Amino acid sequence: MQDPEPYLRALNLTVPCVVYPKKKARIDSSLRRVIGHDIFYFSSGQAMKQFDRDPLRYVKRLSDPVTNDRFRVTRSSPKVEYRKRAYYFASIGEQATFDGDREKFRDRRSASMLEIDQ
Repeated sequence: MQDPEPYLRALNLTVPCVVYPKKKARIDSSLRRVIGHDIFYFSSGQAMKQFDRDPLRYVKRLSDPVTNDRFRVTRSSPKVEYRKRAYYFASIGEQATFDGDREKFRDRRSASMLEIDQ
């Protein structure tokens, strides 16, 4: 994944902090966390540390890395750790597909490029 910060800054986007929604998140790679294909930014290092302790407290929906569909994530959602990143799945079937070829689904660009090539 290329760093998205230059692109997001050029668009002059503002996003709320996931932990403190009334505060603006800083579009900065040092204040970024990635779960599967979803990116989260924080207003401060403290907010990011709080998120790290319990991400599912703050994240309600994620993108399934196999289908790219948004789903409601729960503590019982299937989960895999791969290359220092957590991936959550809408079902055990999607997790099994991911496990069959993790590199294919590692990031959204890889998955999209493979779909085009087929």
